[in-house]
Amino acid sequence: MAAASDVHVRHWQDEGWVLIEDLVPAEEIDAAVEDLWLLYPRPAEFHAGEGGARRAAFLGGADDRNLFRSSTQDGSPGSTGPAFRPDQFLGRSLFPFPGSGRLNRLAVHPGVVDFAERALGSTDLRLYQMALWAKYHGVADYEQPMHQDHNHSVVPPRSEPGWWHLEGFLYLSDVEEGTGPTRLVRVGDSGGRLEVLPQSPGAAPELYAAEVAAPGRRGSFLAYRPDVFHRGVDLTRPGGSRFLFGLSFKLGGQDWIGYDTVQPRSSVGRFVRFVEGCTPRELALFGVPLPGHPFWTPAGLQAMADRYPALDLTPWWDGLDNDRPADGPGQMGVPR
Repeated sequence: MAAASDVHVRHWQDEGWVLIEDLVPAEEIDAAVEDLWLLYPRPAEFHAGEGGARRAAFLGGADDRNLFRSSTQDGSPGSTGPAFRPDQFLGRSLFPFPGSGRLNRLAVHPGVVDFAERALGSTDLRLYQMALWAKYHGVADYEQPMHQDHNHSVVPPRSEPGWWHLEGFLYLSDVEEGTGPTRLVRVGDSGGRLEVLPQSPGAAPELYAAEVAAPGRRGSFLAYRPDVFHRGVDLTRPGGSRFLFGLSFKLGGQDWIGYDTVQPRSSVGRFVRFVEGCTPRELALFGVPLPGHPFWTPAGLQAMADRYPALDLTPWWDGLDNDRPADGPGQMGVPR
């Protein structure tokens, strides 16, 4: 397993953001990306006008829940300059995804989780954002204003250690100049500013002057703190595209932070299959109580076995004070 270095961890903690090259091996990304094409057209398909309904999804309408309550400029079609435009957010797909399951497994990749634990200083973490984001040249003007992600929390963020959460993008494609690498500003260059509203170039020229692009190979992981100013930029390369997996982590108990939730989709087959391949530590990232937690009872574990028949519940049974059943209906989750 590739591992982030202590330098990467300190850079995220001290500077606010870091790009970790090759955190996930390219061969793992390439295998997982085959599942992408069940959701999105391959770039050559898209730019050739092919892809059917998968392409049509980019041609009108948008989920605008990501938009700030005020934009620095008019984001309507035909406007220019940094702005939040609804069509920038076309191409977001929520976990879990169809296919082989390899793409879903990237959500709990040990290299990414290990970095998040070390950066946040805890093994009691929750995944609170799990979404793919596909962009194609020509779909939208992706140029955004400089902003901090206040829409991840119902209270303002705090900049002290112990209160951070970690926002991240796992690169599923090579992200180069021309294909929209995110621009970010070191916290030292932003002077500790916290701004609810996005900042235009005229209002905050120093932020734009200090921005740095974060291009990287597929398998790289871009992580940033909630107090980091950043922005998306337009895709300028004809035929270009960009595919990211948004993975964000918070400390257990930080109920004021949230974004994507899996509960509405937790009974669908693809989520069931994902759960059945997970360890207790991986499931804890989704809020499943660990073995030994007082939530668990023999009846609760029987019900868990009914819901996820192929999940090995042995660690949870071993964590019970009660005797496990001597026999059961045969599910892997019910020790015999």
